[in-house]
Amino acid sequence: MNVFRKLLKVAASTFMLSTAFIYFTPAEKGKAAELCTGISASTVVQWDGDELKLGQIGRLTVLNDTPLFKLIGDSREFARMLKAGETYRIYAFKPGMLSVGGGYYVERDARVKYETPSKTKLGQLDCKKAAVAESKTPVELTDTRITIVDKLGTEKRISVNEYGTSWYTYHKGYRNYYMISYVNGKIGALYTMDSAFQFGNIKVGMGRDTVKAELGTPVEGILKGSISYSARNDSEQETFYRDGYYITVFYDIHNYGKATALQIVSKDVENRKAGFFAQPSASLQQAFELQLFDLVNADRVGHGIPALAWSEKARVSSRRHSLDMATNHFFSHTNTYGQDPFDRMKATGIVYQAAGENIAMGYTSSIFAHEALMNSLGHRKNILSGKYSHLGAGVQFQAETMRPYFTQNFYKPY
Repeated sequence: MNVFRKLLKVAASTFMLSTAFIYFTPAEKGKAAELCTGISASTVVQWDGDELKLGQIGRLTVLNDTPLFKLIGDSREFARMLKAGETYRIYAFKPGMLSVGGGYYVERDARVKYETPSKTKLGQLDCKKAAVAESKTPVELTDTRITIVDKLGTEKRISVNEYGTSWYTYHKGYRNYYMISYVNGKIGALYTMDSAFQFGNIKVGMGRDTVKAELGTPVEGILKGSISYSARNDSEQETFYRDGYYITVFYDIHNYGKATALQIVSKDVENRKAGFFAQPSASLQQAFELQLFDLVNADRVGHGIPALAWSEKARVSSRRHSLDMATNHFFSHTNTYGQDPFDRMKATGIVYQAAGENIAMGYTSSIFAHEALMNSLGHRKNILSGKYSHLGAGVQFQAETMRPYFTQNFYKPY
C-alpha cells in the first residue's frame, strides 16, 4: 500500500492516496499502441541511419544502371538513367514498378534492390503523421467555442466542474486531449496534456527549471474572501499567476520532472469557487467520476496503452467505498465490514481475471487527484497497466468538510 500525505497551511486540508492491486494472468502489453509513446510532430524516425519520411514505404538501391520513367496515364516517358550505387525513397508502387515520388517510376527487376522498413518503423511513421496533423491547429486562449470546434471537433463530453461552470472535453481517440470551460463563449479555463499548446513559451514536456525561468516565482496562495488558501508548490506541481490567469504546471517526477499537463484558470473563473473545496452536488459527483475515467484513458493512450472501457458495476463498487470512507472518517482499502477491494467488486457482480484499486482523498478536483495518482508509483502502475480492460470511478463528498473521496476500480473480466 502506498500512502501520500500533504498538509496545507489553511484548514489542515489533507491529501491522501492509496493503491491496491492483484494480478492473475500475464499482462496484455498493447505493443502496437506503445509505438506512439514519445513520438511528436518533430520526431525523426530513423531506419538504418536514414530518416524515414512521411509517406515513405521503402528504399531502393540501384545495383546496375536502370531507366527512370515518368508515368502519364497509361503511357510512360523516359526521364533519365539512374546510376549504380544511388539510393532513393519509395512512396508507392504499381505492378512491376516502384515510385520514387513525383510520378516517376523504375522497373522492379534485378537491376534494383527493394527493401521495406519493419512494421514497427512504419507504425512509428503513422504516429508521427498523426502528431503532425494534430500540431497544425494549436489551441490559443483567445479562441472562442466556435473556433475550438473548428480546431478540435465537437466535444466528446460536457460535465460540470468545481468552478460552477462546465468542462467541455475534446480528444481524438484520447490524443490531443483538452478540457475547456467557456464564459460567454470564450475560454475561461483550460486543462491539457497536448504538447502543441503553449502559454507564452511554456508547454508540456518542458523541465521545471525552464518553466520557472519563464513564469517566475509560484504564488503562495489564492485569496478567497478573507482567507488565503495555500497553493501546493513542490516537485509535482506549481501554481503561477500571470496576465490574469492562474497557471498550474503538473510535473512527472518519474520522467525527469518534465511538465506533463497544464491547467490555466482565469481569475474570474477561479473566483467563482468561494472556498477551497467546491459545493457538493450529485452532478459534480458524477462529473468527477467521468472526468477521472477520461483522464486515465488520456494518459494510457499517451503512454502507448489501450484505453479502458467504462464499467457501471465498478462505479457502483467504487462509489460505495468512497461513501463509506467519507461517512465513517477513515482512509483504507479495507472497509468497515472488513471487505477488501476484491470482495467489494465481487459483491457488485464483477468476475475478473485481474483487478486493482486506487483511492485518493482531499484533492479539489478530478484533475488534481489524477495528477497526484500518476506521480505515485503504485497508483501509476494501476493506471498504466495492460492487465486491465475496464474502469469505474466513484466519488463521495464528506458532509462536514466537503472534502472529496475518490475510488477507482480497475479489472479485466473472465
